[in-house]
Amino acid sequence: MKMFNKIFAGQSIISWFLQIVLIYLAWAVADHKIVNNLYTISGAAIILILIYLSLAHDNHHRQSKK
Repeated sequence: MKMFNKIFAGQSIISWFLQIVLIYLAWAVADHKIVNNLYTISGAAIILILIYLSLAHDNHHRQSKK
């Protein structure tokens, strides 16, 4: 679990992973591999919230080290 909290280029590994998943989801919708419906939009919204929470956690962790 500590591996996911490692900072790489200012963000944790989990933040990078979630952003890559969101990019893949957007790309798949653009290529019509995934249908653009309410489930896809809800999934993207959940991923966005998780990215926000992960970045907020990174910032809180960075501030507590000072």
